[in-house]
Amino acid sequence: MKTIRVNTLLAGVEELTERLAEKGVVTRRHPYLWYGLVVEETPYPIGALHEYMQGLYTVQGPASMMVVPALSPEDARRIADMCAGAGVKTSQIAQHNPSAPIIAADINRRKLLALKNNMSRLAVLNVAALHMDARQLPELGRFDSILLDAPCSGEGLLPFQRGRWPRSFGDILSRVELQLELLDAALDALEPGGAVVYATCSISVEENEYVVSTLLESRGDFEVEEPSYTAGSPGVARYIGLDLDPSVSRCKRFFPHRHSTEGFTICRLVKTS
Repeated sequence: MKTIRVNTLLAGVEELTERLAEKGVVTRRHPYLWYGLVVEETPYPIGALHEYMQGLYTVQGPASMMVVPALSPEDARRIADMCAGAGVKTSQIAQHNPSAPIIAADINRRKLLALKNNMSRLAVLNVAALHMDARQLPELGRFDSILLDAPCSGEGLLPFQRGRWPRSFGDILSRVELQLELLDAALDALEPGGAVVYATCSISVEENEYVVSTLLESRGDFEVEEPSYTAGSPGVARYIGLDLDPSVSRCKRFFPHRHSTEGFTICRLVKTS
């Protein structure tokens, strides 16, 4: 399903719904999130309307929208988005906390140019973009809220045309190595009591619960905490005969065939010491 996220920094949900309806765009509420809308019918490309250009909403997948609510950054004092890309989730963090400084890091300079444009369009004023390898995040100090939307195989996008490209199991394994390094750095940069959300647009256990379980075993300074919402399916704690840490069942999984979303896995981790 095509979904949009209302930019509550600039517009109310009802206000935008009415404005879109006047143009023949039929919407209904996102099944899990109050400021999301499902576009059921539109006579125009949804990214070409004046309301989009004015920053009143942005296009975002229905499961992708559930990552930031799992982070709950409303009371955070210092926030980092480690692999910010074009900044779709960065701007969503700003909706939840428009005053705390947000460091948006990415190794791809071109993506940061897109992030700059998106922050301007969406009237987000509390983001500083850094061109850097996110594995260096601990060098910037400590944060009490960190989002790691990690580079992954994109396996959860396979049902959609845009997500169909050749992959091999070797591709997944190479990403797992990077994911472990990124999450390890995120935990090093996290204040005790702070939270990091580790998420991928993949449903492979190797890229998700396995990564979290491996670091639980090697570090022991954090625990998996269930997000505040009930949507989604539980994480996988046993996989092809391998017993993972049982707490990874507190992660959330979204599947195209169960939830009418893209495939996504979301894990909220809280540092204990």
